[in-house]
Amino acid sequence: MRFVYERAAATGRVAFVNGTVEQLLTTGGGEGSRVTGARLREGGRVLSADLVVVAAGAWSPQLVDLSSQVVATGQVLAYLDLTEDEQAQLGHRPVLMNISTGLFVIPPRDRVLKVARHAYGYLNPQPLAHPPLGSPPSVSPGSDSNPVVVSTPHTHLTDPDLSIPAEGVAALREALRRIVPLPELHDRPFARTRLCWYTDTPTADFLVDYHPRWPRSLFVATGGSGHAFKFLPVIGGRVVDCLLGRRPTDLGPKWRWKEKGPGQAMAARPTEAAHNAVVGTSDGSVIVTEDGSRGGRPGLILEEELKR
Repeated sequence: MRFVYERAAATGRVAFVNGTVEQLLTTGGGEGSRVTGARLREGGRVLSADLVVVAAGAWSPQLVDLSSQVVATGQVLAYLDLTEDEQAQLGHRPVLMNISTGLFVIPPRDRVLKVARHAYGYLNPQPLAHPPLGSPPSVSPGSDSNPVVVSTPHTHLTDPDLSIPAEGVAALREALRRIVPLPELHDRPFARTRLCWYTDTPTADFLVDYHPRWPRSLFVATGGSGHAFKFLPVIGGRVVDCLLGRRPTDLGPKWRWKEKGPGQAMAARPTEAAHNAVVGTSDGSVIVTEDGSRGGRPGLILEEELKR
């Protein structure tokens, strides 16, 4: 990422502004309205633009209503410190993944081993101070009495004491026992743990398209479903193609805006009724990525699991 940043900065055509987008702004609400920019949380500064591109990963659903097709899910991962001998024994191994459980191990580097799970993930429903742009009228007021609730990333950057649920710890221990051939690592304490936040779609395809309500002023590029970073060398060019109306034919149906997410969805549990608008779709179902590689159980709520 540092390399990409330096390349972009070297062009002299990109201005980087550090801040947290609080809300997208529009002109009016009727026919012909436009998205005009974004307001930052820091000092209320407004950034204006002819075209706004939302490429905010798992934070995208906070800015634009994507409840019919995208949901943020947290995935568990952990790191173990190794000895030089352990590094030598494991360093030559490829990435290994159990496609049935989603558990995988990354080859160690600098005597650090990473173990993780590609799963249905945890949902973190949270009320928003500002409803996402394009929210249905029934949920758009965003008042204290009726806030919009969206699954939102919860990370160690804002909560340094954040740990991973016991359910996730048990899964990662299973990965070590099944995949790593060194018994001394199976119960070694983790050096640190993290929650990695996906932007899941039902089919694990990207969402790269103009918003149908603001087709000339708002473009969305998200929905990585845990796969986005490895596409870094090529994804930018394809996004630009879509921006300029040169969408590759084979990507058309996969990356287009979908009013109602395709694929499978599970019914929300009764205890999650208050979170339906968040965790999923307007018909009360929950977006679940069914790409054949997910482990764990769908519909787990992070707060509930942390209390177990």
